[in-house]
Parts: sequence; structure tokens; C-alpha cells
Amino acid sequence: MPLVKKYLNDKEKMKVEAIIPGDPGLPATGELTFIDNAIDATTGTILLKGTFPNDDRRLWPGQYVNVVLTLTRQPNALVIPSVAVQTRQQGQYVFVLRSDHTVEARTVTTGRSVDDSIVIEKGLQPKEQVVTDGQFRLVDGARVEVVQPAAEKGSSEAKTGE
Repeated sequence: MPLVKKYLNDKEKMKVEAIIPGDPGLPATGELTFIDNAIDATTGTILLKGTFPNDDRRLWPGQYVNVVLTLTRQPNALVIPSVAVQTRQQGQYVFVLRSDHTVEARTVTTGRSVDDSIVIEKGLQPKEQVVTDGQFRLVDGARVEVVQPAAEKGSSEAKTGE
């Protein structure tokens, strides 16, 4: 609730999306129109309501949907797969691929995470590649082999060398 209040502003309504399970179309888009001031003691939740124009009549009373409330946007954020981030006593770090196919352990400062991705606030530059598989066998200067994931053409990940 504190984050909703933080980003709530009278000038601009907060965007709400309703994702209809099994519907391949885009989410229905609406706006946040009500925030209850009471906490439900049994669930610890607060009731929020969104209003949707529903011009295409995709939403029906009693229908179950997954709802996303967008609090804020962070343009030009540096985002990497969250599996690349490791933790040690000194903090969080990633292995960065060097041009000679060796890796460097680099301390990073992370921000928000969404699904399987995490925002990197400090420690990486755009276009740098990070290791996403086999990090537990790596040390600074280890040689790795870059492989193309079968599912994603056009991106690459570094794997530890044998």
C-alpha cells in the first residue's frame, strides 16, 4: 500500500491491465478508481478497484482475470536475467564476459525485479554480456564458451568451459 500511495498522483490516473487467461489478445486497459482504506484482517489485503471502458466486451461480470497495476516506469533501465545475479558476503555480483572469452566477477547494485528479470542500477554497462549458466564453477579469469540458446535466436549466453 505505501508504494501505491507513493506513486498515486491526482494529475494522472494509474494504469491497470486485466489479462484474460486463455485469451491471446492484448490485456484490457483501464485505470485505478478506488482504494479502500481498510485492511481485510483475514487476508491482509486492501481492496483496489479498476475501471475499464470494455468497448470490445471482452470482460464479463464474475470473470476471473489476472490484474497488473503499473506503479511507475523506468525508461532505459539496464535489465538482465535474474539467474545471472549471484550473492556473496560482499554483496551481489555477476560474471561479465570479456572479449578474450574469459570472465570477470563484477559487483552490481540491483533494483526491482519483474518475472525472471532484474534491473541493474550500478556495475554494468549496456551491451555487456553476463553469464547465465554454470556460474558456480567459475572464478575470475576462467575461460568460457558462448553458446546460442535453442529457444532464443539472436541472444547469447556464456557457459563455463571444460
